[in-house]
Amino acid sequence: MKANQHLGNALLLLLTKHGVYAALLTLVILFSLANRQFCTSDNLLLILQQASPMGIAVVGMVFVLLVAGIDISVGRSMFLISTVIGFLGTIGNDVLGAWLNHSWGLALILGLVVVMGGMIGLLNGVLVARWHMLPFIVTLATGSIMRGVGLKLSGSASLNVPPKLVTLANGRVGFIPIVVVVFVVVVVIFDYVLRHTQYGRHLMAIGASAKNANRAGIKVNRNLVIAYVVCGVLGAVGGILSAGQIGSVAAGFGEGNEFIVISAAVLGGTSLFGGKGSIFPGAVIGIILITTIMNGLAMMNASPFIYTIAKGLVIFFAIALDSIRYRGELR
Repeated sequence: MKANQHLGNALLLLLTKHGVYAALLTLVILFSLANRQFCTSDNLLLILQQASPMGIAVVGMVFVLLVAGIDISVGRSMFLISTVIGFLGTIGNDVLGAWLNHSWGLALILGLVVVMGGMIGLLNGVLVARWHMLPFIVTLATGSIMRGVGLKLSGSASLNVPPKLVTLANGRVGFIPIVVVVFVVVVVIFDYVLRHTQYGRHLMAIGASAKNANRAGIKVNRNLVIAYVVCGVLGAVGGILSAGQIGSVAAGFGEGNEFIVISAAVLGGTSLFGGKGSIFPGAVIGIILITTIMNGLAMMNASPFIYTIAKGLVIFFAIALDSIRYRGELR
């Protein structure tokens, strides 16, 4: 009896540690059998290109989840940030519109909206850390406000983003898409921060036990706020690149992205309970897995309703996997 129990625990541990890799390999094989074009170098590179903007946002989400927080405003933050860029491109077509077509003008605007993303994260962080409000409720409220502001700016109409941004988001360095290069740079920098800096160690400690971290002299509130700021900044960068890839911002842009971002982080091993997670390979594999599912379904000409079902199943699987991991750690 005990031998069976030990075997079951060992298999469960194997599933929670390596299940996401097995799932990715299985999907690649199945989609390749269904469509020979799936496993071509062009399509695999396309998957990386599609995954990169959301992957950047996933990196930011890992920081928040590590401190046992959550930010469900990230998709709506992407919408507002991208809407602001589109809105600025539509007003004053003779002056501002032309100004945005210059590289330096676009760079300045992009810098400003990234700062805007950081301010949104700062607001969320202060409300959670200083005012001790529940992260879910706080980010639900701020996300609702951001979508409302974005819809007011756009008038619920689709807005085109500046052509320079479209060129940037769809450009290549050699044969590698620029967005993939940006994603890799973000992953390298922030993975280093988590693994090799005092701040990364403090985040892990706070997620494990905020009270114990505070007793150890860690500035819990400050680190929490910084985590939300990082999430806001990287969410803004992801939103900008995503809008640039599409070329426009519709009223439904970014809706539901928060669940994809959170699911990708959790599938990669970051716990909803805090104190555990990684960017590479964890979060990276998580977003590639989800993007592979969406890409494979598209190549199979699946019904649009299947996409919604697939996203729901991914979210369910991510939460179930994290719960199993957490119960195993408690044992």
